[in-house]
Amino acid sequence: MFRKRAKERMRKLRDLSRLKELSRRIVRAWEEAYAGAKQDPHRTLPLVHKFETIELPRREVTQGEVSETRIDIEKYSQDPANRRRVIWLQEVLDRHERQEAGTVEPFLVELHVIRPGDIDIATNPFELITEFGIQMKSRSPTLQTFVIQLVRAGTYDPTAEAVRGGGYSSITASNEVGPEGGQLLTEKTINPITRLWSSTE
Repeated sequence: MFRKRAKERMRKLRDLSRLKELSRRIVRAWEEAYAGAKQDPHRTLPLVHKFETIELPRREVTQGEVSETRIDIEKYSQDPANRRRVIWLQEVLDRHERQEAGTVEPFLVELHVIRPGDIDIATNPFELITEFGIQMKSRSPTLQTFVIQLVRAGTYDPTAEAVRGGGYSSITASNEVGPEGGQLLTEKTINPITRLWSSTE
């Protein structure tokens, strides 16, 4: 988000509140899309919906992450205002205990793929690092693929590069599923899209 200062300057020059600025962008984007779409009307469309529940491996908690989490819990426990953060961090230690006991269960995902006409819509419960969505879209055989995220309860899902880079979205406490699971989700999303398209053309 390296253009924040420039965007903020333009917003102020337009004399718009942040809400009005966002509204303006949404309306303009819709108007531009509709201007093209209305040139290609259809009275009937193939409409196909595929659904499956897939299993993804949970992100493993390392011993180093356990040590860091214990330090953070000790630090934040000093202030009652941090109670929610402490509970959030404690889940990392609880996950590690289940991991050591061999009782970790896979993360279940409801995967929906819908084809209305020459596009497709695929859902997942995560907030994906962009690379996964780009893979899904670029490898899809359809005219356009829409990846709808945060469908049902989910967490961030980082790539290996994101984990190495650090940051809130790629730390263990923010992830139920790690890079391996994200890549598997990508493949599990592309496969039904491909089958759906080839079987209904």
